[in-house]
Amino acid sequence: MNNSNNKQKKVSHLKDKYDRRIDYLRISITDKCNLKCIYCSPEKALKHFNTNEILTDEEIIRFLRVAHGHGLSKVRITGGEPLLRKNITGLITTIRKTGIRDLSLTTNGLMLGSLARKLKDAGLKRVNISLDTLDADRYEGITRGGNIALVWKAIKASESAGLTPVKINVVPIRGLNDDEIESFASLTYDNNFHIRFIEFMPAVGDGMWASDKYVKSDQVLKKISALGKLEPFKFRGNGPSRNFRLKGAKGVIGIISPLSDHFCKHCNRLRLTANGRLRPCLFSKETIDIKTPMRNGISDEQLEELFLQSVNAKPRGHGLQDKHIKSGLIPAMSEIGG
Repeated sequence: MNNSNNKQKKVSHLKDKYDRRIDYLRISITDKCNLKCIYCSPEKALKHFNTNEILTDEEIIRFLRVAHGHGLSKVRITGGEPLLRKNITGLITTIRKTGIRDLSLTTNGLMLGSLARKLKDAGLKRVNISLDTLDADRYEGITRGGNIALVWKAIKASESAGLTPVKINVVPIRGLNDDEIESFASLTYDNNFHIRFIEFMPAVGDGMWASDKYVKSDQVLKKISALGKLEPFKFRGNGPSRNFRLKGAKGVIGIISPLSDHFCKHCNRLRLTANGRLRPCLFSKETIDIKTPMRNGISDEQLEELFLQSVNAKPRGHGLQDKHIKSGLIPAMSEIGG
């Protein structure tokens, strides 16, 4: 391996060809999950990557050092379920040593209760926890066997450890859980939660995706408005969420609209899959392999060129409109770390 970090030219603000600053990377560290959520994974068992197909800790860190030299400052660890990765705390500790300032993790929460304090001590700043219902029986059905009590344990443990604000990701699906939108929003009155409503994405799950099942964000906001006055809320960061607060509430409501009001013109991120492919966009048909070249001995300068190639390949937008979404179905989220 030819390490040349000291020679590498530092670029403070890397921009793509549409003048968007690219400073955020989502890294999938495993395609395995301990749940099989109906909108994420097909009921038929997925074929998982072999162990030797997955990026090693060392390969992840090497790439991050190169990308950090171009202003990458924010990393979110995803999966699959990232807490299934062995030595997750060690990986987080090493990522922080690369200079990444903002390090977060998305999880289903089942294993988080016992790991929250260790993750915080390792350098993790906060967590996003996926939770699509407040009803225990419905949760078991949506996740095909999950225990919601473990998720609430994780939320409390995260707050206690200082992994705050705890963000809770909700995917409203018509006829499945859209009757709980107001209940989720009401949680923000007494809790400093960030409840984030994310439009149902056209991923290959159990064949259930259909345009009439995804609830548009303006419909979500209309339901929440029945609870009280919604006030725009701004905080640091340039993520995809449009944020609001119910008058008198402690927490925040976020609206993420990848389909009905997409945020492509502000998108600042790339994705790195567990098997070492950079995706310039979630819906990209073009991906850039960095694992094979690294294992073949490329220099850091050559790795840097692959990173810059992925930035240059970032499209203006995902190109999906309601009537064309079916042709743009993306693979199971567990495979690409949505």
